Amino acid sequence: MPIMTPLANMIGITRQTAVLAFQLEDAFTNVMAPTGGEILAALAMCGTISFKTWMKYLAPLFALWWLVSFIFLAIATQIQYGPF
Repeated sequence: MPIMTPLANMIGITRQTAVLAFQLEDAFTNVMAPTGGEILAALAMCGTISFKTWMKYLAPLFALWWLVSFIFLAIATQIQYGPF
């Protein structure tokens, strides 16, 4: 996050928009990362679900999350700069 503040200032977006982008990306990578301890532990406790099956299930949901995040970030920048 310390990199995001100067980056936001340099490209001309608000710090709130930069934080929103960081939080959305962080949530995505925590769910998708194969090194996430919580995800692997939960899948191991289920026993029959492999990581490959988990990724096949998560891909459409991830695409939906990406679309919603894109809309939220577009709204955040539109509030800052006005209508396109």
